Amino acid sequence: MINRRRALTAVCGGLLALLVGCTPTTTPSASPSPATLDFTAPGVAKAMVTRLLTEAGSDKTLMVSITAASVQVTVLDGEKPTTWAYRDGKSAEVASDLQWVDQATFDVAKFNFADVGAMFRAAAGQTGSAANQTLSIVDPSGGDVVMSVSTQPETRPVFFNPDGSLTPILDFDTLSGISSGIKDAVGNRALVYSVTVISDQSVSAEFPGANATTVRRTRGAKVPTVTTARASAGLRQFAAARLNPATIWRVVNEVRGSQEVANGSKWSVTIDNREKLALPRMYFAFGFKVVVADLDGNIIGG
Repeated sequence: MINRRRALTAVCGGLLALLVGCTPTTTPSASPSPATLDFTAPGVAKAMVTRLLTEAGSDKTLMVSITAASVQVTVLDGEKPTTWAYRDGKSAEVASDLQWVDQATFDVAKFNFADVGAMFRAAAGQTGSAANQTLSIVDPSGGDVVMSVSTQPETRPVFFNPDGSLTPILDFDTLSGISSGIKDAVGNRALVYSVTVISDQSVSAEFPGANATTVRRTRGAKVPTVTTARASAGLRQFAAARLNPATIWRVVNEVRGSQEVANGSKWSVTIDNREKLALPRMYFAFGFKVVVADLDGNIIGG
């Protein structure tokens, strides 16, 4: 289970290569050439992370960072974050310049990075770059710990599910994209204040949070869910199970097939109970065209 803790927003500097000594000869020789462990090989990075966590003496992991030649972990030791790394043929606690905000700890065992090389290749297939790749596991916001691969020079991060599979890219202008986006944004919440679909951007869901706040979870097309909080929405809650992606998609196709809205037009819909009725309604926008429908897809205004 993910526990809320204080955590990092900046990462330590780069790690040095692992050096391996050579056998001396009877004549003077040059300094030995460095050799590195290949953490892209299956199992190597996983074993090193386990070793570093054991030596750090904490199972409250804040961050894991892996490159082809380096591994570092940051853990919470009591109330103090510490970073351990493998370098120069040995593992040790290392200095860092971390700055801290509210962030989650996590159980490394819940993330599959047994084959970092395969993940690097999959990420390069999406971005077209394999330059200086880094695999990171960290909570970027709101308690949602994510696993991603980034590059230097920077391309867009490529995200992975905890099982090691690629987080799919979603097209919210399709029935399957709407369905997956709503599922990701709502999660296991039974009641929500609202759900919003923006055809070319994202799906978001809002629901009650702690201390009279409203929590918003947003699933972007290429980004896993991100959580933010704001002041209370002041809306009535409704059962998330009442939402039917097929009904949303049917209204979209009906309106875009009319004389007023061209096929392929961008659209958005927000489902909420702003009018405090027995059931929420769906409020669509197709540019300047506004359409209101009930949860069964019957158009009742616009």
